[in-house]
Amino acid sequence: MDSALLLGGKFTFRVGGRKQVFVKKPVEHLHHVLMNALLWALYLPTYDQIQVEVAIGHRYKPDFVALGFDAPLFCAESGRVGNQKLKRLINRFPRPHFAFAVWGSSLESITDRVQGQARGVNRLAPIDVIVFPEDAAMHFIDSSGTIRVHHKNLTWQ
Repeated sequence: MDSALLLGGKFTFRVGGRKQVFVKKPVEHLHHVLMNALLWALYLPTYDQIQVEVAIGHRYKPDFVALGFDAPLFCAESGRVGNQKLKRLINRFPRPHFAFAVWGSSLESITDRVQGQARGVNRLAPIDVIVFPEDAAMHFIDSSGTIRVHHKNLTWQ
């Protein structure tokens, strides 16, 4: 990844004709920004109206949301998500498609956590659990910030 992509803690990424700027907060690790960019790129073809950190009328704000007419269609979280946030989002919003992503972890550990928090919830849409490899930036992001990533290239369920 070219250092020109980083300007004052901001990264610019591209998918197709779309461009998105991601801001690295002082408390965030670079992996969180990269996971956000990869999740955005991964789900943009399906949810072209996906937005970054938009309030959805709930205490917790997902990293990504695609809003429908009256409710979220898609929500995504990357990195560490506390059990309380995980449980409340899954319980409060049974209709949206959810995606939870981690960096360089085991699929089983995140899957077990998500399944545990979703137990007893009558889900109407799938929950994807994704593991990005530790070298994901090298594989999926070119030097101009263009991202090319597909589910077939990832460990996910």
